[in-house]
Amino acid sequence: MKTYLRILSYAAPYKGKIALYIISTLLAVIFAGLTFYMVQPMLELLFNPQQQLTAQNLPQFSWSLEYLRSWISYKASLINVQYGRSSGLLFVTLFVVSLNLLGNIFKFFSNVNLGTIRTKVVEDLRESVFAKLIGHQVSYVENERRGDLMSRVTSDVTEVEYSVVITFESIIRDPFNIIYLLALMVMESWQLTLFIFTVLPVSAFLISKITKSLKRDATSTQHTYGQIMSTVDETIGGVRVIKAFRAESYIKSIFDKFNIEYSQLTRAQWHKKALVPIFSESAMVAVVGMTMWYGGNLVYAGEMKASTFIAYIGLFFLLSRPAKGLSQAFSNIYKGIASGERLFQLMDAPVTIKDAPDAKPVKHFSAGIYMENVWFAYGKEPVLKNINIKIEKGKTYALVGPSGSGKSTLAELLLRFYDPTQGQILLDGNDLRSLKTNDLRNLMAVVTQEPILFNDSIYNNIAFGIDNINENDVIQAAKAANAHNFIMETENGYQTSVGDRGGLLSGGQRQRISIARALLKNPAILILDEATSALDTSSEKIVQEALYKLMENRTSVVIAHRLSTIQDADEIIVLDKGEVIEQGSHQQLIAKNGLYRSLYFSQQMEM
Repeated sequence: MKTYLRILSYAAPYKGKIALYIISTLLAVIFAGLTFYMVQPMLELLFNPQQQLTAQNLPQFSWSLEYLRSWISYKASLINVQYGRSSGLLFVTLFVVSLNLLGNIFKFFSNVNLGTIRTKVVEDLRESVFAKLIGHQVSYVENERRGDLMSRVTSDVTEVEYSVVITFESIIRDPFNIIYLLALMVMESWQLTLFIFTVLPVSAFLISKITKSLKRDATSTQHTYGQIMSTVDETIGGVRVIKAFRAESYIKSIFDKFNIEYSQLTRAQWHKKALVPIFSESAMVAVVGMTMWYGGNLVYAGEMKASTFIAYIGLFFLLSRPAKGLSQAFSNIYKGIASGERLFQLMDAPVTIKDAPDAKPVKHFSAGIYMENVWFAYGKEPVLKNINIKIEKGKTYALVGPSGSGKSTLAELLLRFYDPTQGQILLDGNDLRSLKTNDLRNLMAVVTQEPILFNDSIYNNIAFGIDNINENDVIQAAKAANAHNFIMETENGYQTSVGDRGGLLSGGQRQRISIARALLKNPAILILDEATSALDTSSEKIVQEALYKLMENRTSVVIAHRLSTIQDADEIIVLDKGEVIEQGSHQQLIAKNGLYRSLYFSQQMEM
């Protein structure tokens, strides 16, 4: 119930629309009930034509439905006397049709307001989920399955819409409808109504048992769907590896396993869900049968008019619709609540990388970055151990070492994707944790080994995340990155789409777009994470020229596998097993005869 109420809270900003919806819904329900209630005078005209040939007495006014029905009978009797029975029947018929028309008009306004509320609630919910997703620290996103996260933002929100939000109508309209129709039924015959209530609780209890089991099934179903999404995502991203290793059968077996499991869970869920309306309808028909038997005996005993009994049966059938709708809504709600819980698990997960309440703004970088006794571990085993590094403004620093030595982790600490488990990182004397994270990252730009491009135009990929940029700035950045010429050779120039993850461009082209993006940002601190290691020789030369332009007159931290590309660095820091074991210029490290020298000459021999 907490989950349901939390979903409902997203409707709070639309109180005006909710008020209009409730008013129009209540009026629609009132007129729909009156339509059946006023059928009784028409039935009297049909069943007792002789009685209606004499004018009735004008009923005494009162604020009651019975007065309205008596007044209609009175007017019909007057028309009968003056114009004949057919005219009296026409008058009552037109009155009933008018009531129904008014009910449908208010029902239309009710549906319009509900549609607005429903779409806005889902829009706000999806926006909140996505905002929380991109606001999470990198570790949260990396530790979750991508397909499962995608499933939560897409299918779980959709499930909430169709299983919870859509039930707003039933939750608001149907209870009032049931109460209102029961009141009309009690007015017609309290004995019949009391009889009905001795039978209905049994069916209601059995329906509640079925709907509770639906929630348990729904949780497992949505989890399995997330695994399917993860498998599809990994297959699309790794299709080349799958083909190269002839692993189609293996990956298909994984997909088939989750697909069959999902199918079985969904099938079981549908079977249980199908029981609810069928059982509800069968129970209602059984109750109607017993009601007709009991009511028929009341008519035989002269305790009830036949016309009143028929009107009562009409009201009872009208009652079956909201009763069935309400039971169906509860069965849907349990499925939607399971999806809602998955959404709120994401939204309630703690954000560990966030600004301190008194975080200070930072707009400039003037002196340097200092790492003091920095330790870091993803789990229990430390990845970085007692790191002490000084990075001065305007100089180029290279991080080298074997794979897994902690180079990329160190760069991610600079960007504050993670915080040190011990020690501190200072920017101009201020701990990074005391600064506004957005301001800190605004001072930096990153060019990675695998450039990240988005399925958008080349122009928008270069200008990504940068405000108030004009076309000339983008073009100048592309020229500096040696990208302008190949961009102009594409079909639509800067408006050419790069495809999913930049798949329509070559590796070198993607990297130059990434460099142009960094140039346009004009960062004070540049981080290059093996930016050329995945390129062939010809592409590397072009990209390396662009990188030299990018590194001019700015502080650069270069993570390099090919040591030939960082010989001119002001200082080279050698990492091994998470520790700094050597530090100095290229010539100094060659002279030391340590790990750097070993790595350098082993690469020279491979060339």
